[in-house]
Amino acid sequence: MLITFLPLPQVRIWKPFFGILNKHNQAMQTVNRLDQISYETFIREYVNKRIPVVFKNASKVWGQHTFGPDFFSTHFGNYKKEFEGKMYSINEILELTSKSTSKNPAPYPITFEIPYDLPALMEHINPIHMNYAIPNWFDSKIFPYGKFGKNINLFFGGQGNQYSLHKDFYHTNAWITQLYGDKKFILFPGEQDEFLYAGKQGYSNFLSPVNILDPDIQKYPLYQQARSVEVTLHPGETIFVPNGVWHTTVALEQNISLIFDQLNSTNYEAWRVDMYEIKKQKSRPGAIVNYGFAIAAGMACKMKELVKK
Repeated sequence: MLITFLPLPQVRIWKPFFGILNKHNQAMQTVNRLDQISYETFIREYVNKRIPVVFKNASKVWGQHTFGPDFFSTHFGNYKKEFEGKMYSINEILELTSKSTSKNPAPYPITFEIPYDLPALMEHINPIHMNYAIPNWFDSKIFPYGKFGKNINLFFGGQGNQYSLHKDFYHTNAWITQLYGDKKFILFPGEQDEFLYAGKQGYSNFLSPVNILDPDIQKYPLYQQARSVEVTLHPGETIFVPNGVWHTTVALEQNISLIFDQLNSTNYEAWRVDMYEIKKQKSRPGAIVNYGFAIAAGMACKMKELVKK
């Protein structure tokens, strides 16, 4: 088969250069919050340097919608999702998250796949790219939804809900818009896999066992060398989390977030390697097939961009 002659990636995990740690390994001190910025400046100063940034007004292109509990209760209240063996309607989720506390947190994360679970919501978040998350090769039907990092999710949370520390699978860029409530983001920019005890292969390479709110220093002593930066996202704000940046979130109150992933030429090489490395743990032939698909899909997307020019 032709695919057996593809140049396979090296075994080592992709480690992109982030450009935001200096020679003394001092992490960035703050996450910039921008009222306005040109697309060209955003690409040059944040995407190419893989620096997180908050857009204060980017989601205004979606119109004057108020995406709070009333909106979702009115339009989608009876839509349901299974979580840990139990079905929850959005109305039930809103009730639980409104009463959530640090000592008695609501079930989390109950995630809705918007294109499948809430397709009518898509018209309210158009254009989803907000004129910044472009190009996004995941817009192409070449990429199957729900695989290889292509996702558009809606998260409901409440006070006390915390997400696990991770970097997004397949080195996708993450775009998170806070629709309602406040959520704190803790980010670990730069090369910090060692300090965060990332797994050595497959999906585990994107996950950390450290609970940063109550770290076990005896078990994870190198965590003391990790450097993080925090920022609180308010309703209507969007954070760009570049590929490979470790991050987690803590809900400060009832909140609703929209998250989607991005793939293009800036993170394609890392994504292509992941397509092989992640699958290889279960099936090397399957990994070769994935890698062949990654090469073909990348060529198709690059050709499409050339034609547009």
